[in-house]
Amino acid sequence: MRIDILTLFPAMFAPLNESIVKRAAEKGIVSIGITNIRDFAPDKHHITDDRLYGGGAGMVMKPEPLYHAVTAAKSAERPRVIFTSPQGRPFDQKLAGELAKEEQLIIVCGHYEGVDERVIELMATDVVSLGDFVLTGGELPAMCIADAVTRLLPGALGDEMSSAEESFGDGLLEYPHYTRPPVFMEKEVPEVLLSGDHAKIGKWRRRMALARTYERRPELLRQSGLTVDDLACLEELRREREQPYQVYLALLHYPVLNKKGETVNTSLTNLDLHDIARAAAVYDVRRFYLVQPLEGQRDLMERLLSYWREGFGVKYNPQRSEALRRAALAGSLEEAEAEITRESGGPPVLVATSARVTTGFTGYEEMSKIMRERGGAYLILFGTGWGLADAVMQKADYTLRPVYGRSSYNHLSVRSAASIVLDRLLGEKFSPL
Repeated sequence: MRIDILTLFPAMFAPLNESIVKRAAEKGIVSIGITNIRDFAPDKHHITDDRLYGGGAGMVMKPEPLYHAVTAAKSAERPRVIFTSPQGRPFDQKLAGELAKEEQLIIVCGHYEGVDERVIELMATDVVSLGDFVLTGGELPAMCIADAVTRLLPGALGDEMSSAEESFGDGLLEYPHYTRPPVFMEKEVPEVLLSGDHAKIGKWRRRMALARTYERRPELLRQSGLTVDDLACLEELRREREQPYQVYLALLHYPVLNKKGETVNTSLTNLDLHDIARAAAVYDVRRFYLVQPLEGQRDLMERLLSYWREGFGVKYNPQRSEALRRAALAGSLEEAEAEITRESGGPPVLVATSARVTTGFTGYEEMSKIMRERGGAYLILFGTGWGLADAVMQKADYTLRPVYGRSSYNHLSVRSAASIVLDRLLGEKFSPL
């Protein structure tokens, strides 16, 4: 493979003359060329940057030197031309493996405020970033890309299994490593590694890889090929590490708003009861409260619930009956809070929902993390009509971000919103399973 790096600072690339990259170059596995972009500046002062059109701080790399430098570097018919930028595609092991199959890589190191966009549009096949942070220039990312790609080339590593067993080789972080002495600073090497039982060692290493990935990079588990044994191990790990928490849900019919912004009482509906109860069962919500102060409305709903819990509905649709057993009636939000407090040993954390755009809301991932790390009881509040009254919103400990889709329309039915919110908080994205 040929890797050409275009930079304003060639002296920065001395690390590529060491270790595995150096040995791969000596074996003829890779050839790395460093080109000074200034050599392609047409003026006598070799100027490669200029002021921004439209004003603003900083300078931008000019298009002409970059265009000519990339053109001169091309030796393959279709090289991958990579511009480094914090705005690019995140660089990962999958992309490294993809690039390792190419005949030539040309890596362009950006600098200053960036590169004239036109040269990216004309020349780039990829825009790549090391992560969500800003560096002085693209030289360090270029070295990382060159190093990660080189070690994947056939023959670059002494043991061809090394790259396969490293972190990300199978989608997981790698298990921990130990060497002599067996005891260091009173810390012992895990006994299984000294047993000589390779089957047990293999099982231990797999468990440690799963545990480390679950703790440090749980999102990687969704991309890994997991076995049934892996899933059982992850469930055990989750139970060991997660603080126990219970989720409750309340659908308020009072106090809520009408479209004029007035505080009103709304009627109970059969559709809300059934659909939200079924969602509560899927996401293991401990109890789904229907908050309705009007006694006549509660009597009506009690008759409906009785039909599905004790009457013909139990035999007619056992699954529906099971879901509706999670439903409960409350005359007020305070009544529901008091019951949860008695049951859980402490007052629930109130989490409000709203379609209205507000400030100070909490994202779904953040809220899910709070629940998993702090434990306890959480009561998620949904409003009928045009949403929860201001008094309820002000009482809540957290307010979730409104549900957004692909359009600006956000007038969902409350039962649809409840299912989406539960999935975002408790769905598979936040579960190792």
